[in-house]
Amino acid sequence: MQTLQESTAQSIFDTDQFFSTFASERSWEPGWLADHRSDAWEKFRKFKESPLKDENWRFSPKHLFSLANIQNLSSGKDLVQLGAIESDQALFQNLDKMILDFPNELSTITEQKGPDLGATQTYCLTSALADNGFFLGTRKNAEIKDPFVIEHKIPKDGSITFEKNVIHIAPFSSAVVFEFINSGDSTSRGNASSTLNVTLGESAKLVRVLVQNANTNTTLHQFENFSLGRDSTLRNVTIHIGASHCRSETKGDLVGRGASFENFSLFMGSGNQLFDQRTRQVHSSPDCTSNLLSKNALNDQAKSIFSGLIKVEEVASNTNAYQTNRNLLLCNDAEADSLPGLEILANEVKCSHGATTSKIDEQELFYLLSRGIPLRSAEKLISLGFLDEVIEKANNEDLIEKVRAIIESKFDS
Repeated sequence: MQTLQESTAQSIFDTDQFFSTFASERSWEPGWLADHRSDAWEKFRKFKESPLKDENWRFSPKHLFSLANIQNLSSGKDLVQLGAIESDQALFQNLDKMILDFPNELSTITEQKGPDLGATQTYCLTSALADNGFFLGTRKNAEIKDPFVIEHKIPKDGSITFEKNVIHIAPFSSAVVFEFINSGDSTSRGNASSTLNVTLGESAKLVRVLVQNANTNTTLHQFENFSLGRDSTLRNVTIHIGASHCRSETKGDLVGRGASFENFSLFMGSGNQLFDQRTRQVHSSPDCTSNLLSKNALNDQAKSIFSGLIKVEEVASNTNAYQTNRNLLLCNDAEADSLPGLEILANEVKCSHGATTSKIDEQELFYLLSRGIPLRSAEKLISLGFLDEVIEKANNEDLIEKVRAIIESKFDS
């Protein structure tokens, strides 16, 4: 199998001259950020594949996430658009604005780490070259009811955009974030790689919803790291409908006592789409709760990989942790691979994991067909019923109806 290092041999990232040019164009950045980029670049260039079989890429055709065909680095400011919001309780700006006007607020990014679930080289490259993204930081005791909205756009053919996104929810504050990933047209073969670092202070609350509907020529890398403080609450809902190949790595670290992390995801695939999802729930303190539910509905030759681990540290007594992966195969050629796991080092815990893969229930299908409903419509109704458990977690009626309509359209095309 072709490795990432081999596949990038002819890419624009193959020489140090590329980074030198990039760095010179951003010489206006503070020294600490320039050093951070340089360190990340060195790690990218020196990265070596493990000679042993890598479980973090099990079942995944790694060569499909190659960077070899990238021809340009796209940094158009229209690729990340922030919705207007009137509030003096939060700082909500794009990456360059933060670097110029609020560098101290952003300086903590040098300490941030990724999920480290397999695509380490691409994570380092993203950290080195990220010149787009957003920052959201709230004040202490802020209760912001209107959602923060971010639109991410995939660049044109042969181009890639790198984003660094940061969310800080201050102690005793609450916020809602909606993110949307779309393509500028239906045919371009664009690429995107993004990092997201979320930090919740004591008793902070965050609902974050991501809807990804890029065109089916797009390749995506997503690296998400969530750190939850004492008694904080996070609900993360990710809905993936588009993209040709999507690698998603998510880590939730419950570092404060009494933290609660809900992670719900949905992948709806058709054609030759590939969704590779790697997750980790880390319980680093006692009395914490985490719940992961991942649902995949796959048609045609679509494929999904789910690999998730619940890790409970020695000090994390009274842990409640759950992990569930459910797959619905809509035809014989679709494929779903599941790798749930547990690593428990503490006593007095409740942990469970499970995975199921099944086809459409023939009795349900027969019932709908016997009522005069066409086959394609019957499959659509059953799939929507299966996925609705995750869709409803968005807890916004307009958004829920929009997602349902997008999924329905996949059966009509």
